[in-house]
Amino acid sequence: MANYFYEDEEKTILKESLLTTDAKNWVKKFLNPQERYDPKLSSAQIRKFYSEVKSLEAKIEAKGFNQIKPFIKMLKSKVAYSCPSTGYGRKVPIEFRHYIDEMVDNIQDEKDFKAFVTTFEAIVGFFYGEGGR
Repeated sequence: MANYFYEDEEKTILKESLLTTDAKNWVKKFLNPQERYDPKLSSAQIRKFYSEVKSLEAKIEAKGFNQIKPFIKMLKSKVAYSCPSTGYGRKVPIEFRHYIDEMVDNIQDEKDFKAFVTTFEAIVGFFYGEGGR
């Protein structure tokens, strides 16, 4: 059975769609929210979360994946803080929260985390390419 991020069980072939069509479709949802109280994703918010992920990546290099894994899972609480379920006071759209939740839920090991970092990099590229500000 293939992993969420990979085409194969050995985790050597990253799913191309995560870096292309899937990433572009996520970004379109971030920039055109459907829920009434959802803001568009701002460049400040995407930079904040991407910086957090890159910081976790550096910590993994220094301390190892197992010590940092709980902090990776904590990304879900950080995005929940920026996107309360009530709708009022949201800093990010609910679709961005869904994206982070889905990615984090599928991280089981360091290879998965690296795949997530790569997919997030694609998200950032499409964000600015699609007119995100």
